[in-house]
Parts: sequence; C-alpha cells; structure tokens
Amino acid sequence: MNIDQQLMKHLKQTLASVRRHPHGDPEHHGRHRGAGHILDLLSIENGVSQQQIAGALCIRPQSVSEAIATLEARGFIRKESSAADRRITLIYLTEEGQRHAAILAREREAHAQRFFSVLRDDEKATLLTLLTKLNTTKECD
Repeated sequence: MNIDQQLMKHLKQTLASVRRHPHGDPEHHGRHRGAGHILDLLSIENGVSQQQIAGALCIRPQSVSEAIATLEARGFIRKESSAADRRITLIYLTEEGQRHAAILAREREAHAQRFFSVLRDDEKATLLTLLTKLNTTKECD
C-alpha cells in the first residue's frame, strides 16, 4: 500500500470516528444525517432556500428535501415564500430549532474536545493547516 492509499485509509477511519457520536440519544439528533448540518447553517444564515442549502453543504437537493421534511415535522424549521420572489421558499429556524441547534453545537464542541485531546496544540495547528489545504480544493460531487 503506497502513502496515498494509507492516507485515504486513515482518513476514512478518522471520518468514521468523527461521525460516531457516543454520547446522547441518536433520536435526539434527528432522523436524517444532513439535518444537523442544516440547523448549523440556519443558525448562521437564517432564511435561505433549499437550493442554497444544497450548494452550501454539498448535499443533493433530494437529501435536503428529506432533511427539511424531518426538521419541519419536528418543529425545528418553518417555510415562508420569499418576499422578493414568491416562487422561492425560504427556510427559517423556529425558536425550538434555535434551542436544538444550540444543544447540538455544545455537544459537537464537547465531542471535538474529547476527540482531539490526544493531540498537542502544535499538532492541532498543523492538522488544521493540512486539512484546510486539502479542503480548499473540495468540490461537491
């Protein structure tokens, strides 16, 4: 196995570890994998279209629709027609959605602290530099 293959293997293992969230009830986080990412986006930029969500998060439009339906059913988001263009539906966080997004953010922060606790600060800085370099060329599939 060459170095590139080894790197990919370790990246896949790392991603699997990052995705595992050992604490908390999975039901608490929503039934759709992209739902948490959408809540994150809406807590930064509230009132965006499904197309904007798909583009910003590199999620397929169909997956966005499914996640939006889940979030709406749970009372975390609401939809409104755009005042500028009635053909466009904008997505907004509800108060409950804001509370849930804040809870998820705190849980992610604690998970990140646990996950990266094995690294020294200088190692974290190096890893951040390298990952940033890799991700500047990232494109949506």
